[in-house]
Amino acid sequence: MCKNCLILGIETSCDDTSISLFQNNKCIDVITNTDDKDYRKYGGIIPEIASRYHEYAIDKIFKQIIEKNNIDIKNITHIAYTSTPGLPGSLHVGKMFAKTLAFCTESKLVPIDHMMGHAFSYAIDKPEIIKFPLLSLVISGGNTILYYFKSLKKFKIINQTTDDAIGECLDKIGRAIGFDYPGGISLDKNFVKEKANMKTIKHMPNESNFSFSGIKSFATNYVNNHKNEDFDKVSLGSSCLLWCVETVVEKIKYYAEKLNINNIAIGGGVAANALLNDMIKQTKLNVFVTPKKYCGDNAAMIAFYASLLLCKNSKH
Repeated sequence: MCKNCLILGIETSCDDTSISLFQNNKCIDVITNTDDKDYRKYGGIIPEIASRYHEYAIDKIFKQIIEKNNIDIKNITHIAYTSTPGLPGSLHVGKMFAKTLAFCTESKLVPIDHMMGHAFSYAIDKPEIIKFPLLSLVISGGNTILYYFKSLKKFKIINQTTDDAIGECLDKIGRAIGFDYPGGISLDKNFVKEKANMKTIKHMPNESNFSFSGIKSFATNYVNNHKNEDFDKVSLGSSCLLWCVETVVEKIKYYAEKLNINNIAIGGGVAANALLNDMIKQTKLNVFVTPKKYCGDNAAMIAFYASLLLCKNSKH
């Protein structure tokens, strides 16, 4: 990495407004804000509300992180921002802020794929652990994708969901059951292993694509069929969560053996799930799970991946 680079990262792909500062292989600081009171009311993210919150918050967060760390904005050399994928309105706010700031500071723009940020977020502040070939699973509210990396920029997708992402599925199951928003986090908090005893839905073969619409439909139908009677919400929620986590873990084990790869990473919001972390540890595989503070959408991962690219392209 170019040690003279001071990278400002910007992440606005969905509902989180995040800005980071990155220098000398280290995240100096990252500030991430989300105003979720409206999302709790509606039970999910409203794109228009999300983009308006970004407009309201982004300059305030920028000023906060600059003042907090006593940064002279003239020293910013690169501005890395999430260019894709994400909500169009949210992405637009981040992109326009990045372009304006780059013009004012005469810094270089570095558009970053949000998914690459998640794929390498496990190595933030410790890039020396990145080794290839690498299997990296990104699991979040919007994505469930397993990547095979031969190098930093040379990769292919070897499996992905054909319908719902795992995070979206868990959120919808939690909402159907009546748990607090976000539903996926509530499922994790209310998980009781002894009550996870529903085996109605069988797992798909490991070579098949990820698919979570079936378990979502099962949970929704179960709630609707029992709406006039008491049922064990914890049992239903725990059973569904265990099914989803087992699906993820079994596929990781399958591809690690099939491709003979010992370097495995997991990133994205669902990587913070406690049950997933427990089950991954039991596999004895060499799996790096992204630290919880970097699992959700954040600008640190955007700036970090930009730093990796700058390092790769540097002549020094």
